[in-house]
Amino acid sequence: MDDLSTKIQENPLFLKLKTVIENNPYHDNQDVYSHSIKTYETAKKLITGDFIENSEEKELFLEFINEDYEGAKRHDLMLITSLIHDIGKILYYKEDGKEKSIRHVSTEGKTRLPGHEYWGSTIVPELLKDSGLSEKAIERIADVVRLHDSFNEGYFKQASDWDLENLIDDIKSRAEGLYKEALFNILCDCYYAPVYDFAKKRIIEVFNSPFIYTQREYFIK
Repeated sequence: MDDLSTKIQENPLFLKLKTVIENNPYHDNQDVYSHSIKTYETAKKLITGDFIENSEEKELFLEFINEDYEGAKRHDLMLITSLIHDIGKILYYKEDGKEKSIRHVSTEGKTRLPGHEYWGSTIVPELLKDSGLSEKAIERIADVVRLHDSFNEGYFKQASDWDLENLIDDIKSRAEGLYKEALFNILCDCYYAPVYDFAKKRIIEVFNSPFIYTQREYFIK
């Protein structure tokens, strides 16, 4: 996977992230390229499952990430997702004859990039077209990129008084069934951001619970 990671990091599309600078509670005038590499390196450390203290739940996590998915291991797809999750931040849009970056800067100098999750997912097939991954595997990565902010700081704030059982019940209803991948991605994405400390603690609690690993199936009765 390191070979594919290196190939992606040298891709002209990915290199454009060096020109996108963020300044907000999660980034201190940091370019998105550097942030993406840091997220990938964090994911490589956390994918071992060592952040899960309960041995049985750690085994369930490792079992999940080592499953085959369309010719690849889930852990490989999760690592690549961590690397490219913010690719949408390179985008511009045209409106009223004007070209604008999706990066908006407030009068206080704080940045935000609305829509980078969805629009970034539309770039993923082009970015990974020579990756050797199957079409279905690339589609899976694109789906998690689209959903990677499902469990942001605001989500955990509004759920701050929920017990663990209710929190996991709600988590499993979200992210189109990709809640484990989305949770893992944002854990790596925001791991070193102090503003996310409460949410990080809750995510680690979730991964230490057996209920996050049970399969849920919706049906009409």
